[in-house]
Amino acid sequence: MNRIDYRVSGMTCGHCAAGVTAEVNAVPGVTEVSVDLKSDTVRVTGTSLDDALLRSAIERAGYKAASSVAV
Repeated sequence: MNRIDYRVSGMTCGHCAAGVTAEVNAVPGVTEVSVDLKSDTVRVTGTSLDDALLRSAIERAGYKAASSVAV
């Protein structure tokens, strides 16, 4: 399993988190998405994660992934 953490600003509520979660979950290889509104963090876990596809999914939800850290 791989993990990438993204810094995503502008999310303020559960609806925001649900939108990001739905878009990111649709990316191939994603097995889990966790959104932390307080820290503006989206944690993505899965296999063969594609950074460009994950960033595009976050943008489709209406946000911008400012940075990422693969763990």
